[in-house]
Amino acid sequence: MLFLDFDEAWRVYLGAGRRLPPVPPPPEKGTRRVSGLLEVADDFDLIVLDAYGVLHEGAGAHDFALEAFSALRERGQKVCVLTNSVTHAPEEVAKRLTAMGFPIGEREVISGRSLLPWFLRFHKGGQGYAVLGYHPDAVVEAFPGTRVGSFDPADLDSATGFILVDTNMWADGTPEELLFESLTANPRPLIVCNPDVTCPYQGALSYEPGFFAFRLAEALPKLDITFLGKPYPAIYDLVTKRFKGIPRDRILAVGDSPHTDVLGAQGAGMKALLVESGLLRTQVSGQRLTECGIEPDFIAETI
Repeated sequence: MLFLDFDEAWRVYLGAGRRLPPVPPPPEKGTRRVSGLLEVADDFDLIVLDAYGVLHEGAGAHDFALEAFSALRERGQKVCVLTNSVTHAPEEVAKRLTAMGFPIGEREVISGRSLLPWFLRFHKGGQGYAVLGYHPDAVVEAFPGTRVGSFDPADLDSATGFILVDTNMWADGTPEELLFESLTANPRPLIVCNPDVTCPYQGALSYEPGFFAFRLAEALPKLDITFLGKPYPAIYDLVTKRFKGIPRDRILAVGDSPHTDVLGAQGAGMKALLVESGLLRTQVSGQRLTECGIEPDFIAETI
């Protein structure tokens, strides 16, 4: 797996501004610093949690996150994990989180993969689409019209479209270059299940699909590209459908990324708590928020 530095990732996020949802107005009372999630959780009917950078970073769970999650359960608080981690299906994510110490049901986990059944109805079920990812078989099994994709140029050129699940095995620039060449010669739809540019992973920052997809979109402005995860509205609509009857302003989303967690939640009419323990842990958060113009409702060192 490749890793990048914060400044490189931040430049891509800032450059992707016109392809992201518009920045919402700042909170009326400004951003309120709190000690953690539990200080404000009782003011909401549903807590929406990011996974990487909030609960864990790919290995063991954060101790402070285990304590906060346990307290939410003890209070009877409704909880949902909304993640851009899509290498595995939501039910598998639920199993992995439960094994880490976050007991959660599969209906309480939503990701960009959760939207594929709905979205592919408008694309002939993905007929002829190549699935690009570390574990593509489960997607292909769920959508028989699709097939496992490879980076053989002939294989790329024969696909009618692409479903980009993850970029975990993009060990160098070759996959991006080959996909770019194929789409330049013959533009076709590209579905990106994970819009993240980067993600905190075991103490470093990983390259994620959004890093490559936003660069492709910049280089090929007429490319038919669709992002399914945070910060785009459809994923938040799915949250409200799954948890019916809860007004959006009674939902608090907790995340570590201004451009995904905060931007997406506020744009969907929810409140947002930004934690500094993930993406921004080596940064002066106030400076970075000023640069991007995104202001969370709450901010805390950790969950």
